[in-house]
Amino acid sequence: MELNVVNKILEPYLKMHDLILYDVELVKEFGYLILRVSIDKKDGIDVDSLAMVNEYLSERIEAYDSDMPEYMLEVCSPGAEKKLRSLDEIVEAIGCYIHVEIEGMIYEGTLEDADDEQIVMRINAKGRFKKVPIKHEQIKLIRLAVKI
Repeated sequence: MELNVVNKILEPYLKMHDLILYDVELVKEFGYLILRVSIDKKDGIDVDSLAMVNEYLSERIEAYDSDMPEYMLEVCSPGAEKKLRSLDEIVEAIGCYIHVEIEGMIYEGTLEDADDEQIVMRINAKGRFKKVPIKHEQIKLIRLAVKI
């Protein structure tokens, strides 16, 4: 089974319920093959919505998975610290607390601004707040972060 089949199956359901297909991956963990489908929603997703997606997908995927070895279906959210994979996702995260890794440095702070060239973060450097511009090409990883 090709993973894009999951997208084809879920597309009408996701559209009807204003949900977003974040990722589909086939992984092996602890000796089990897992088809992991990550679902998100603009303002965050709840467990009931994930359960409904799981039920919808489970009922329809059997017609496509006969050539696959035994696997477990996992429908989940991308998590509180999800990666920001595109400029649209980065712009959507303005005002959020983020984690950014560049060569030789890690920053955590509030995303203040983002455009085609760079992001601007507000970080706490030894008790003083400062704004740090970071060019997109410098970023090795950018994700949401939980502030502790």
